Amino acid sequence: MNRVEKVNFVSEFNSLLSNTNFVLITQYKGLTVEEISSLRRQVKEKNASFKVTKNSLAKRAIKNTDYEKLESFFIGPTAVAFSKDPVSAAKVLYDFSKDNENLKIIGGAMGTSELNIDEIKKLASLPSMDVLRAKLVSLISSPLSNIVSLLNEPPSKIVRLINSKQQN
Repeated sequence: MNRVEKVNFVSEFNSLLSNTNFVLITQYKGLTVEEISSLRRQVKEKNASFKVTKNSLAKRAIKNTDYEKLESFFIGPTAVAFSKDPVSAAKVLYDFSKDNENLKIIGGAMGTSELNIDEIKKLASLPSMDVLRAKLVSLISSPLSNIVSLLNEPPSKIVRLINSKQQN
């Protein structure tokens, strides 16, 4: 990588990190190219990114971002995962690290808050945004479907229901 490529990488990576709200730092020593490619595909499916980085360039790229405090984690072969959805990114990496001991999550941050390993595990155990949205839609639509089914009943049943509520 020549000097111009390094400057471009630092600039682009800094811009990416500035526009995201979740970063995980991992060590990948011992992973094969096939395993890293598989992990990248899984991460990409969750609208996140996984980037193998050169430590010196990554340290320059995190300057003037919310993630400057993570500089000490860039030791050894590191890779950075980042996303706008913290739960799905954490879940993918945590699940992959459970199945493959060569991937180690060493730290992370959400916004300006640094996360330790236990906090990352808790984040990974939460339901994803898609699951939460589905639950919310079902909660909202459930009372509406009850009203619709009630309105489809014959009028005599509705009158009896109203009368029974008045007597209570």
